[in-house]
Amino acid sequence: MIITFMSDFGTEDGYVGSVKGVLLSKAPKATLIDITHAISPFDVAGGAYTLLNYYDSFPPGTIHLAVVDPGVGSTRKALILKLRNYYLIGPDNGLFSFVLQHETFSAYEINARVVNPELKHATFHARDLFAPAAAMLANGASPGRIGIPLKQVELRQPDFWERQNNLLKLKIIAVDHFGNIITALHRDDLKRLRKTIKAVMFKNFKTDHIHSYYAEVGKGEPLVLWNSLNFLEIAVREGSAARYFKTDVKKDYVLVECSDL
Repeated sequence: MIITFMSDFGTEDGYVGSVKGVLLSKAPKATLIDITHAISPFDVAGGAYTLLNYYDSFPPGTIHLAVVDPGVGSTRKALILKLRNYYLIGPDNGLFSFVLQHETFSAYEINARVVNPELKHATFHARDLFAPAAAMLANGASPGRIGIPLKQVELRQPDFWERQNNLLKLKIIAVDHFGNIITALHRDDLKRLRKTIKAVMFKNFKTDHIHSYYAEVGKGEPLVLWNSLNFLEIAVREGSAARYFKTDVKKDYVLVECSDL
């Protein structure tokens, strides 16, 4: 059984090692795959986008352990989500929101009495709740054995963009390795709203054209396109849009002017 692991833990403090130690102690036959532990601390949106990037590339049955958990120990739920082909394990804080827009699923709240009867700490659920739950799944336990079924599923959905009539105000959910600025607007959102893009504005940049690929503009020039996951992206050909625009991910936003279909 494959267990993937993504987090915002970094690699300096041994936190990743402690989680992997629990996984291998309780499920020694599992194959562990580190996705990344370089998600910016507490960046739920960035984690959600990263998870969407890879989750369905793995073989059916894969268990995806994903932990970006600024609310650890609070009233947010500890979840097991059973998708058609995969399992997701992690906090109910919006980390799974992009994946769940494309999947049918069953939800379970992890039962601490089952997975870790000796749980004493509330600050490291990745090690003390999520990892034991993932190991039990890998060993063949059913989600219903590990968790309590959630009959009325009301998972948290962060507000990644605002709508004011035909103007959308988009948060930046990620800046990737190449410096591409990725917004929260998915192409399907426009279909749902029955809108089309009239103009995209970011700082002093404005365009009415959505490109198909990066080489449609000259080297060093900015452009807007739908990326490989169908999210609206601002890029600079063979450069970093984040540096080009001196982007502050926490403060800056992208405006999209729409018109009706």
